[in-house]
Amino acid sequence: MWRSTSASRDKAAQRVRDFKDIPTEAIRGITAPTLVVVGDADVVRPEHAVDTFRLLQKAQLAVLQGTDHMKVTARVDWLVPMIDGFLDEDGRVGP
Repeated sequence: MWRSTSASRDKAAQRVRDFKDIPTEAIRGITAPTLVVVGDADVVRPEHAVDTFRLLQKAQLAVLQGTDHMKVTARVDWLVPMIDGFLDEDGRVGP
């Protein structure tokens, strides 16, 4: 069983402190269709997801109600239809 240690917590905290945001121009340069998904109670604030969505040329945005960062992937009842629709749009996925 994995156990959290003081050293691993410190390492994780340092990663957060050292994180450098992706430059705006790099995000604007993404031309691939992109699905931005965030929970309304996520550590990544929905406002940040909206800002990112607006920078992308071909994006869709999904804000999952009552969802924090750890629960996003557990929302399969919402995510599967969203992802299927996103991938099916404009023939992105073959038969």
